[in-house]
Amino acid sequence: MMAIDDLLDRGRDAKRRRDEAATELGAVLKALDGLAGVGLLDETQKRELRKLRDRPRTKRASQRRPRAAASS
Repeated sequence: MMAIDDLLDRGRDAKRRRDEAATELGAVLKALDGLAGVGLLDETQKRELRKLRDRPRTKRASQRRPRAAASS
């Protein structure tokens, strides 16, 4: 029983870390947009920012993986 709880906790921790990373990335992008808006980024930085923004969004792992079939 303890092992199941540990596995569930790991899943929750991974989701929390992923959500925190997404929030931090959003803050970085907002800051970079602000710097670009006042002309403080050089051409290379602007190009990299465009690449980052143009990246295709990936689906979450849970949406990509098919669910395991329930055993009868």
